[in-house]
Amino acid sequence: MKSHRASLLMSMVFLMAAISIYPPLVHAQQRQEQARPFPMLSGGTDNQHFVDELGLRLSMGWLYQSPIDTATYRLDSGDLLGISLEGNVSATLRGLRVNSQGSVMIPEVGIIQVSGLLLQEAEERIREKVLLAYPDTRATLALEQPRTIQLHVVGNIPFAGPQLVFAQTRLDQAIYRSFFKVKMPVQGTERMEDDGKDPQEVRSIERAIAPLGMLENRYPEEFVSANRFALRNITINRADGSTMQADLIRYLKTGDLASNPVVKEGDIISINHFYQYNPRVSISGAVHKSLELEFRGDDSIPVLIEMAGGLTYDATQESARVMRITDQGLSEVILASDEEIRDYVLHPNDRVIIPYDREKRASHSVQVFGEARYTGRFPIEQGVTSLYDLVSMVGGTTDRALPQAAYLSRSRPGKTEYGLHDDLFGPKNLPFIPIPNSGFGIRPSFDPVVLTRTSNQFLEGFEYLQLEADLIRDRVHIDLRDTEQMKQIRLFDGDRLQIPKDDGTVFVFGQVNNPGYYTFINDQSTSQYIGNAGGFALAAEPDRVFIIKPGSYSWYRVGETDIEPGDLIFVDRLPFEDVTTAREYELRMRELRNSRVQLVLAGVATVASVITAYVAVTR
Repeated sequence: MKSHRASLLMSMVFLMAAISIYPPLVHAQQRQEQARPFPMLSGGTDNQHFVDELGLRLSMGWLYQSPIDTATYRLDSGDLLGISLEGNVSATLRGLRVNSQGSVMIPEVGIIQVSGLLLQEAEERIREKVLLAYPDTRATLALEQPRTIQLHVVGNIPFAGPQLVFAQTRLDQAIYRSFFKVKMPVQGTERMEDDGKDPQEVRSIERAIAPLGMLENRYPEEFVSANRFALRNITINRADGSTMQADLIRYLKTGDLASNPVVKEGDIISINHFYQYNPRVSISGAVHKSLELEFRGDDSIPVLIEMAGGLTYDATQESARVMRITDQGLSEVILASDEEIRDYVLHPNDRVIIPYDREKRASHSVQVFGEARYTGRFPIEQGVTSLYDLVSMVGGTTDRALPQAAYLSRSRPGKTEYGLHDDLFGPKNLPFIPIPNSGFGIRPSFDPVVLTRTSNQFLEGFEYLQLEADLIRDRVHIDLRDTEQMKQIRLFDGDRLQIPKDDGTVFVFGQVNNPGYYTFINDQSTSQYIGNAGGFALAAEPDRVFIIKPGSYSWYRVGETDIEPGDLIFVDRLPFEDVTTAREYELRMRELRNSRVQLVLAGVATVASVITAYVAVTR
């Protein structure tokens, strides 16, 4: 029994020892497999796949996603290559890193110098070497990831200092992190900080975020238009002593790659703050977006037009105005040909204006709805055609029209009454300014809020003022029976004429027993219409009956106007009272009656006293 326990104990000891020894053996075997030399490439149809894990690990920090210009890219130390072999030997070689001597090593082929070569030149050299080692085998070269280079961004910017970017990166991406904080991935398997986490866990996290790096960064429009930095005069000092200027704003607005050069190793990029006194240049008028920009010495009018999004449809062709402040005062130059515009030399603080072609804006129209002979959209001459002309154009009204209830709408968001772009006059929510002698203006020519500053009205008066402004903002009543009124009203693009239908009814509502529409009968009185509606209700106030006209919604008392089709008859009511108010009113009425009785009694007593005194004296 004891021998059996001893043997069992020994077995458990050996088992625990084996468990403790097995993992290091496995890891050692894995390290040996990773560290073993390049495999032998043999002929045959089976494709062999080889990955240089060391090369991949040295370059796995960022993932490059921008296209590479293979016609201009020259290889150098740090580039990561891939080679595909087809033919007598079929293989895929990935992760081949160009070493510090500028060469790449291919299994059984040897070391090949590729530094300074274009991709096509390097591919031809590799093919020659591969053919010597593997006859009838064709090699194809690919750049899997470009090398990183270091440059410096200096100046009055938020984040100045050295930057690491990929080779053939353009300026806009190279300086992006000098203005915006970007969470960049961690290089390789190096630990970011000693935060107490398990090293294996940290490596897993780093590998997970590595593919997220170096995406194309975009500049927000508010940053571009803020003009805080001199982004049109960026100076790039090259390591070879040469200097060049870049215009990042032109690139962002037009896509001109010449304004956004490729950065190189050792570049010093200088960006200054854009101060208020820095020279500027502007373009406005018939362009898609008015701009005020930092001035560049090579600025021209065609470049400014391109940056402003081009000319609008209604722009005057072959014409531009340039305004400038000189020692003699304001001067203006009118350019009347494409050649003059192209060759004109701009100066600091010049203002370029592209005129509008008014004839191209001749396509103006209004719409007619309702009871017209012809409805739809009709052409007009802006500010000249009258409402009378329009009614004649549509053939007049139908027999079912209610001409006294017609109205005209002029609600055109995003436009001004002058027909020009809003950016010439300021924000779109400015109050409407009517055109002189137009005979018609729907939007008020005042701002009710501004008028409150010097007014002595009560608060209720301001509220009423705002109500009046809102009610007349989008429509105005028109009586199509009034020929003189129609001749005075001038039409503008976007106007809408509404002609309601005459239903031959009068609407009776308010404190009547049966409110509703009742057939219009000529010469029928207001009392008869109220009788048709069931007479006065219990709370009606017969002294407050009104006739409301359609269209204008003007109120009249009975007898001040004749009743017509479409009119509204409103019967007002006695004011609402609560119990407390009613009782207080009743008590006050009793007190008033008592006081009157007391006054009468006092008067009677006074008269009696006078009579008594008179009788006594006369006796």
